[in-house]
Amino acid sequence: MRRRPLLLGLQLGSFQLGLGIFGVLAFGLFNRLLIEDIHLPAVLVAVAIGSQQLMGFTRVWFGHRSDRIPSSRLKRTPFILSSSVALALLFGVACRLVLQLGRVVEGSSGATQALLLLILTAVFVAIGTAIAAGGTALAALIADRTTTEERPKVLSVVWGMRLVGVLFGSVLVNQVFGDACAAGASTRDVLAGLERLAVVTPPLLLGLGVVSVLGVERRCTGSTEKPAGEVTQESQRLTLAQLLIRLRSIPEAGRFLGVLCLFTFSMFLNDAVLEPYGAAVFGMGVCATTSLNVLLALGFFGGLALSGFVLIQRFGTIRVARYGAVLASSALALMLLAGADGSIPLLQVAVALFGLSLGVCINACLTLMFSFVQSERTGFLLGIWGAGYAYASGLATIAGGGLLTLFKSFNGGDAFGAYGGVFGLQMICFFGAAWISGRLDVAGFRSKVRNRLCPVMEMTID
Repeated sequence: MRRRPLLLGLQLGSFQLGLGIFGVLAFGLFNRLLIEDIHLPAVLVAVAIGSQQLMGFTRVWFGHRSDRIPSSRLKRTPFILSSSVALALLFGVACRLVLQLGRVVEGSSGATQALLLLILTAVFVAIGTAIAAGGTALAALIADRTTTEERPKVLSVVWGMRLVGVLFGSVLVNQVFGDACAAGASTRDVLAGLERLAVVTPPLLLGLGVVSVLGVERRCTGSTEKPAGEVTQESQRLTLAQLLIRLRSIPEAGRFLGVLCLFTFSMFLNDAVLEPYGAAVFGMGVCATTSLNVLLALGFFGGLALSGFVLIQRFGTIRVARYGAVLASSALALMLLAGADGSIPLLQVAVALFGLSLGVCINACLTLMFSFVQSERTGFLLGIWGAGYAYASGLATIAGGGLLTLFKSFNGGDAFGAYGGVFGLQMICFFGAAWISGRLDVAGFRSKVRNRLCPVMEMTID
């Protein structure tokens, strides 16, 4: 029984492992290829790839829909499996579109490029919907299948698997691209590597999604006790709109969502520009910039473990989140210092430190989010928080590329100055999030959620 949380986390984490691989390839590698190798405007690339986050509102619907499924049927598994199938297919389509853009960007009309970018944007919208369905169902399944004591352990393992996916994705790029990883590699070699990647990756993503849910929910429905997430007849009568109105009546809920969104925006503002920064300012090759994700993941894993097992117990969730914001600002300052000196080793240290700060901040936010999961509306509440997270991170991705293009137009194309403007704004946002989070009343938040939602549903507080 002692190993149950670990085994459960490893199995459910297989889906997150796939998302980690997918993130490195679709959101990191595609950004680099489209901006630096295919030479498309960063703002257009950011809009196309960042559009997947705009489907965050569907998380609320998917969560609410899975809550309403009777316990005699699988409630979360169908959404996770459907998400895995969709992601595998859509990744292959996205690869083909990027390949086509690389082949026609110089010899075709602007209308052809615009059409391909529009189709690529539509593909990423579909990707965002698939991630919303699977991610919300997975979070709800974790809440359904764990006790209060087990949940932090399972979450640590699941998020650790996400990081393993980031590492594996970086290794996969190096293995599949081969000689195209070298700095100065021809565009033809790079596109050939991407073509091989389009063949290898989809079956891997599908297999990981299937493994993540095999037998997990079936064991839950076989219990003689009332399963977690079972909706009573009284609660079944409530529509999604009615639930949203009831939640909106709690001021602290909106305040917490605002703080969560500001932290998320701060954390992901450089998401679309980190790899291009390494290419433009330091002259790093495709695989070298992709390897920055490895350092980011290692730092993130350290921050996740440090905050989850040491810092939060000692200092409290809000204070740890504020410490993480200050640490992130320091790491961004080091990135700028590295760019001024052209020091790749210092850049690598700064990226690892930034990953550490992200782990601290995200773990603090997760702790708060899962503190307000209850049996009848697990998917609904996690969908609300997940939607806020998705919109904030999507806006940050789009804003990062847009600001980069804007700053370049203002300073005559100076790359370092443009990236410095993005990182400087990110530091300001982090300090703002740290200041506002100090005004949160966590005890009052929990009390009002219990009092105002208990007439309809029983709240479980971690």
